Amino acid sequence: MYLFEAYTHNPFIRMKPGIQLLNIFLFVLIETVLFFASGKLSIALRIMCAFFSVLGLAEYYLVEFRGVTLLPWDIGSLGTAAEVASGYDYVPGTRAVLCIAGFVILFIICGIPKLSLKDVCSGMSKGCGILIRISGVLFSIIFVAGYTLFVQTDYAVRTFGFYNKLFTPTAISERDGTLTAFLMELQYVNVKKPKGYSKEAAGSILASYEGEKPSEKPANIIVIMNEAFSDLAVLGDFKTDVDYMPYVHSLLSNEADTDPDIYHEAGYLNVSIVGGNTPNTEFEFLTGNSLLFLPEGSIPYQQYVKEGIYAMPSYLSGIGYHTVGMHPYYSKGWERERVYKDLGFEKSVFIESFSPDDEKIRNYVSDMACSDEIIKEYEKNRESGSPLFVFLVTMQNHSPYDKDFGSLPVDVNITDSDGSKSVKTCERYLSLIKRSDEAFRYLTEYFENEEEDTVIVMFGDHEPSDSVVRPILSRAGKDTRNLSEEDVAKRYIVPYVIWSNFKPEASEGSVRDTSANFLGNRVLELSKAGSYPYREFLKEIEKTYPTVSAVRVVDDEGNELTDKEISEDSLIERYRVVQYHELFDNEE
Repeated sequence: MYLFEAYTHNPFIRMKPGIQLLNIFLFVLIETVLFFASGKLSIALRIMCAFFSVLGLAEYYLVEFRGVTLLPWDIGSLGTAAEVASGYDYVPGTRAVLCIAGFVILFIICGIPKLSLKDVCSGMSKGCGILIRISGVLFSIIFVAGYTLFVQTDYAVRTFGFYNKLFTPTAISERDGTLTAFLMELQYVNVKKPKGYSKEAAGSILASYEGEKPSEKPANIIVIMNEAFSDLAVLGDFKTDVDYMPYVHSLLSNEADTDPDIYHEAGYLNVSIVGGNTPNTEFEFLTGNSLLFLPEGSIPYQQYVKEGIYAMPSYLSGIGYHTVGMHPYYSKGWERERVYKDLGFEKSVFIESFSPDDEKIRNYVSDMACSDEIIKEYEKNRESGSPLFVFLVTMQNHSPYDKDFGSLPVDVNITDSDGSKSVKTCERYLSLIKRSDEAFRYLTEYFENEEEDTVIVMFGDHEPSDSVVRPILSRAGKDTRNLSEEDVAKRYIVPYVIWSNFKPEASEGSVRDTSANFLGNRVLELSKAGSYPYREFLKEIEKTYPTVSAVRVVDDEGNELTDKEISEDSLIERYRVVQYHELFDNEE
């Protein structure tokens, strides 16, 4: 148990003594299952050794590359993980090497015990021995199931002091034990109906809202969800020899030198993920739903999105838009090939449709090549007379960042740095962000000269993993494993920009920071594309709570709600009820 935990943290420091004993008890239960199944203690012990050495190493790489430990929903994501696995550096660090060595020694020692079921059942009939063996397996499994149910109770949380802040799964694993945390999280696989929920109640809430009609000629809409695009300056002060996102920074500060007829607004977007699970931000933006009301670690694309779900693509298709989902990687990743159809995209463009000659940065299609692909799609659609909606998820900035790549010149350097490996990792990341910034400027400059009204939106899906931000935080004397709640919240903030080549009627008023589930409301409004009842309902929520994510809920005065306040708020509860209806009970 201790070796398994040591792959990612020091269990003696991170786990309370009572929780350590509880996890040891779980390992004893698993060992008992294996003993009765194999018949020999040495075999059972060695199976345990081999399994947890490999699982611990997998956990080590997950935390290094993604910043998050294994969750129940990751099992369905193995195919997606395999697609990007080749780009990482798998040379284990000192911690992993020591754990592997420890397991090798333990594996040798585990061959010493000679106890077998034959010894226990000596003198008994063969049938009786088999019965004991089967009964032992069954009763041991029942005890494991009982352990699982116990650790999921409020009583266990109070008694043992389990850490249960679900938006920080790595902290849960480190404090509660990796395997115990996994079992605790199984209770969130199924989404429970909200208290007092009924289909009629949810329908009556929505019935009081009417969608807005689109204008006769709504604008084209281009949305770029940029992989891992974030501004690390929100985490702490640091200086670089060149600005890593000069164009976006100029838009954020309203210092951009643009034509007076050109419009833009920008701010910071609160998202529900960090380091990975890209489709969750995608889901929130396209549907207006929030991960706040879904189990921690959920992947809605794989778990909840089914045919018939109503979302921005299906709405825009219904009012005459040509809708295109675009992603320069494999179509099976996160099941996008199916999900895009279910969401209402008329056309999907994946890596197979990109040219082999498209510019690559590292092994991924560059953001600049993606901008060219958007322009091609626009020019093909220009003569159709129908407005265009393109939703692009980029790949250029995908991890890893810890390798040297000839196709990625590192031209952003952190000044006064020690030149360590972690600093170089951060500099590679910032160099990628600089190229994303250039590609976004290139795209807006193209549409600045086009006559068709066009709205372009760009935002990041999440901040990068801990290995990238560690040098920034360390400068402020902070450690990624012991952040305050305020600093944790900053790990879930990314920039967003809305740009248009015309002055929208709805352009007046101050712009506030928002969350991914609400950003689509503003995009539809600026594009004169109208809206549908659910979006009108979300506008009412947004007026009171401009930020609603799985990490935090913030009111219009900037106050962050506590978990108790969230659970008791009637407006948030209405949101929970209507979302459940939209996702799980909306069959006509």
